[in-house]
Amino acid sequence: MPAISRRKFLHQSTAMLGAAAMSGIALPVTGKAGQTQTPLPRLKVAPDLVLRQAVGLRPFRPSGFVVKAEPFGDKTLIHNYGHGGCGVTLSWGTADMAAKLALATPHRKAAVIGCGVIGLTTARLLQDRGFEVAIYAADLPPHTTSDVAAGAFGVTEIVNDDHHSDENARRIAEAVRFAFRYFQNLPGARYGVRPTDMYMLGAQPIEASWDFALTPELFPFEIFGPGEHSFPSAYASRFKTLIAETNTLMPALVEDVRAHGGAIEVQSFADKEQLQAVDAPIVVNATGLGAKALFGDDELVPMKGQLTVLKPQPEITYAYLDPVLDLYMFPVAMGSCSAAATRKASCRRMSIRGEPRRSLTATDLLPGACGAEPFASSEIFHSGGTSMISCGLRTR
Repeated sequence: MPAISRRKFLHQSTAMLGAAAMSGIALPVTGKAGQTQTPLPRLKVAPDLVLRQAVGLRPFRPSGFVVKAEPFGDKTLIHNYGHGGCGVTLSWGTADMAAKLALATPHRKAAVIGCGVIGLTTARLLQDRGFEVAIYAADLPPHTTSDVAAGAFGVTEIVNDDHHSDENARRIAEAVRFAFRYFQNLPGARYGVRPTDMYMLGAQPIEASWDFALTPELFPFEIFGPGEHSFPSAYASRFKTLIAETNTLMPALVEDVRAHGGAIEVQSFADKEQLQAVDAPIVVNATGLGAKALFGDDELVPMKGQLTVLKPQPEITYAYLDPVLDLYMFPVAMGSCSAAATRKASCRRMSIRGEPRRSLTATDLLPGACGAEPFASSEIFHSGGTSMISCGLRTR
């Protein structure tokens, strides 16, 4: 079953905006016509600038993430999984929901199954609320899917269009608001969290989609028209967001869990009945895609996402999303990283180079903007439909 794509999000932005207006949602727009932006430095993209590539499978559920409690023999089982491409974005928020369910029990000892960002953040909030916590996982950082996540705070790929219900809207908004506040309060350097400008590009003015419009106060859009920005598109929308660099965030969370008395053990479970042997009355399922086999959730769809890390370009301090190529780029401390915003559903292949490569050339997409030089050709590499490197911008 296909997931929501950023391309679809951008192409349908006008329709979504109309739906939001009909539901009474106020979408803040602060940009004004004729407001020319300061030119941005151009991202350099070439094969010899590539440092490494990574790929991960994200746990997407068309109807949305699962946070619920249920009896499990003499234990309480709390599910917290299915976050799609928004694991980092939703992490503290759904961890808070899971912790509230745990607090509703008389017990104060929990076993968390899974050591990705969902498992770690859930463990930390449980500890802060008086629980003794142990984490059990087959893979630990830096070998989890979360370790190759983009970590850009944004609310897309959470549910399919036909699941835009009031209940999903409420749950998503609750999780996003809590997570955003929590990330803002983390000491930036230690956790790799920092603010950044995100640009979305399009042939028409782009405003908030259904997902973004659920928390309009977090994502006020500025709209730049033709000649007012540095990109090859007619329009660019900018909003402030957060980046959580997972190569810094994940080890910091592991350290925090241990510093608060938590144990982290490498252990896998062949089936859910083996969880009965865990020495805790509360078991938290934070297994991501593992919940498909472990708990029989056939709705879970693995979605392949791929990152390419380029050599450091410290002048690049902004992020952008290219709707034509369905790619986004964001800067990280160790280099400028171009992330494939792939929506390859039901893909279980973790190979980057396991399929034939082909290259596309992007040239002169639009007339020069903001006094830009003509857009030089750049190669966009693809592997089995998964975009790997993009240079979808043109700046002075």
